[in-house]
Amino acid sequence: MRNRGVLGLLATVALAAAALGACQPTPPDDDPTPGEGVTTLTPETEEPTTDPETDPTPSGPLDERAQAAVEDLAERLGVDPEAIEVGPLEEVTWSDGSIGCPQPGQHYTQALVPGARLVLTVDGEPYVYHGKGEEPLFYCASPTEPAPSDAATA
Repeated sequence: MRNRGVLGLLATVALAAAALGACQPTPPDDDPTPGEGVTTLTPETEEPTTDPETDPTPSGPLDERAQAAVEDLAERLGVDPEAIEVGPLEEVTWSDGSIGCPQPGQHYTQALVPGARLVLTVDGEPYVYHGKGEEPLFYCASPTEPAPSDAATA
C-alpha cells in the first residue's frame, strides 16, 4: 500500500513538471538571429532598425550623434563633411568603463556598458567614434573591439 502512495506522488510530480514545461513560450521561427545585420538608429523612428550586412550604409538623414561626429571629423581633418563616408551607427556592448577607448594610466569599471560605435571613412582611412548609452559620440584614436555579441559566444 505504501508503494502505491509513493508511485502516485511520483506520477503527480512528473505530470506537474510536464505541464510546467509545456507553459514555456517557444520563440517564433521568423525571429532574426542575434547579430544578423547591423543595427542603425535613424531619427525618423528613434527606434533601432536592422539593415542587412550587404548594405550597411544608413539611409535618410543622419542620427544627430552621427552628424556631430561627421562635423567633428571634418573639423579635425580640415575636409568637407561631404568627403566623409558614414558607416552604420552600431549598438554595441563595451567590455568595461573605457567604452572601448582605454587611456594609459587610467582605471575603469569592470562591467559591461551598453553603447554605440560609428566608423567614418575618409580616403579609405577609418576613424572610429564610440559612445556610452545615448550620450554623444567621441573620437577614439586607439579603439578596441566591443564585447562579443551573444551570437559570437553561442
